[in-house]
Amino acid sequence: MKKLQIPHVGMRTIKTAVAVAISYFIFESLGLLYVDSYGGVWGHIGPAYACIACVICMQSSLGQSIELGLTRLAGIAVGGSLSVLTLVLEGYLTYPLFKALMLGLTCVASIWVCMLIKKPNACVMACIVPCVILINDTSGIDRFYYGAARILETVLGVGVALGVNALLPNHHASPEEGEGT
Repeated sequence: MKKLQIPHVGMRTIKTAVAVAISYFIFESLGLLYVDSYGGVWGHIGPAYACIACVICMQSSLGQSIELGLTRLAGIAVGGSLSVLTLVLEGYLTYPLFKALMLGLTCVASIWVCMLIKKPNACVMACIVPCVILINDTSGIDRFYYGAARILETVLGVGVALGVNALLPNHHASPEEGEGT
């Protein structure tokens, strides 16, 4: 009979949990939990995308986290910018076929721009952002607020993940990475 192997909870797991908790607590303590009555960007902002960014950006080393964080930020900048440009066509986005076409074209443009700026790893994020922004059910100026809120949440989450990874020890760091144990 095989002995049950219990997985080890490593430092990356602990760091991820701490970063997610801190991100959530920041929004909770500021009362930023998708409260429509706040209006503007503040009415659309909350912890979800910050927590997701923490999970994605937390890597085994600070260097890896920085690289992934910068890639994610580049993707957000590209996808967010192109989404905002697409939102100018809002009156036409009510037609499902047109919205589908614009979503596809925005993804193509996002990938093209990422390749142009030599950030191929940012392509995925650059395509996710238009999906999140263009598919939601808001309209008018709220679409812009919604998009800005998603971008701000992600930026905060990336920052928290990098901060936690820098401050908490890395027990498996090699000396050349410059991280102590």
